[in-house]
Amino acid sequence: MAVNERTLKMGTAPIFPMLASMAIPGLLGALTTYLYRTVDQMFVGNFVGRNALGGVSVLAPFNNVVIALSLFITIGGASQISLAMGKKDYDRANRLFTNIVIQAIAMALLVSVIFYTFAKPFVSVCGAKEGTEVYNYAVAYLKIITLGQVFNMLNQGLAAIIRTEGAAKYSMFANIIGAVCNTILDAVLIAGLGMGIEGAAIATIVSQFIGAAFSAAFFLSGKSSLKWAGFRVVNVKIMVYVAQMGIAPSIFQMLSFVTNIMLNKSLQYYGDLDPVYALIGGGELCISAVSIVNTVDNFIVSTTSGINQAASPLISYNYGAGNYDRVRKTSLMSQAMAGAFAVVIWLFMMCAPRFVVNLFSSGDEALIEYGAMAMRTCKIFALFGGYQMLISMYFSAIGKPQIATFVSFSRHGIFLIPALYILPMFFGLKGVLYANAVSDGCSLVVVTIMYIKEMKRLKKLQIEQERGNRTNISLGGEKSWT
Repeated sequence: MAVNERTLKMGTAPIFPMLASMAIPGLLGALTTYLYRTVDQMFVGNFVGRNALGGVSVLAPFNNVVIALSLFITIGGASQISLAMGKKDYDRANRLFTNIVIQAIAMALLVSVIFYTFAKPFVSVCGAKEGTEVYNYAVAYLKIITLGQVFNMLNQGLAAIIRTEGAAKYSMFANIIGAVCNTILDAVLIAGLGMGIEGAAIATIVSQFIGAAFSAAFFLSGKSSLKWAGFRVVNVKIMVYVAQMGIAPSIFQMLSFVTNIMLNKSLQYYGDLDPVYALIGGGELCISAVSIVNTVDNFIVSTTSGINQAASPLISYNYGAGNYDRVRKTSLMSQAMAGAFAVVIWLFMMCAPRFVVNLFSSGDEALIEYGAMAMRTCKIFALFGGYQMLISMYFSAIGKPQIATFVSFSRHGIFLIPALYILPMFFGLKGVLYANAVSDGCSLVVVTIMYIKEMKRLKKLQIEQERGNRTNISLGGEKSWT
């Protein structure tokens, strides 16, 4: 099937089969991409130790920055290309494609230079104490993985565009190849050659290069209907507009950057003060344990992201074409799919937390005990994390970045930051964990109200459209009769 024909099917094919056919490859692709850091953590935790795990984990704010910048181009760029294709404006789609590729490379180079140069102060800001093993491990890991960010962001950008054209399976294979290579290289370099945390970082950047090369081959081989428009179409305004469309999920990640720093510092401070945990590792133990909790929780975010990669272009295309009923049904179906995966992961977190935490450690009982308790305490509402994320991305997909930004901001800005500041003052180390649950619950209420109103608005637009169509048919019939 030609790529253009595949794109046009987004406005005519049955919704659920179309969504499933795009979501399953996108879901697997997102999961394999997320496995990069997870596999690194598992190998490092089991073969190097708790402090090395802490070194990788304390760099969660760096991952937030990279993901945020990637979302500027993946979510914003994909939705805009889909909107352009929905309106049959292929010239604009080509210009968007060219600018997105250049934007991805430029942002990646900037990230690499900044974080390599300021690796040590950045690790300190993230919450690691200078001179500790966690600090030294984190600096070593960060300096190496910054070198591969060009491959990482380029791959993310190209893969999102490939999914937009309806070739989700190809995008999935690009991610799977990289993730499989990362797992094999981790086993060889860490478990086999004993290269430690440096081996984990090298495995990551080599695998990212392989994934990027595979994604680029889609366009170089002529499989894509999008064409390189040349440097003459480079336009900063287009890049800014693309970034604006992807700002909502990016805001979520940038706020996560702030809250992860606050979380690490709070865990370090109150963990060192806690009379029980100070004796068995203090703040460094708490940081390592909670990083495992967040890694498992992020599987919900990852599965949701994979489903959104299928739903977002469908929503954008049909909203641009005025097919409001298809927009509403696609959004609700994507919520159902994400909810099914979230239930499974959440049940593991609530019912078997010790088993889950033990996957990242070599039988470290202190790490397992605190991690299991933290998982049940702070992730009680994790079941709804993907639901809120899809609502934010829905508003972004229909070209309403301001509302999408507010949805993202409510969870990590309005509620979590104050909670992280206030609750530990009353409950100590436990208060750090309570903050996540409180913010998730409060934002859930606000976001649900907004989503119900939006679904009602789409239903109203659909009814008005159907009335207009019946009126046009009636008028046309009368005219032809006379």
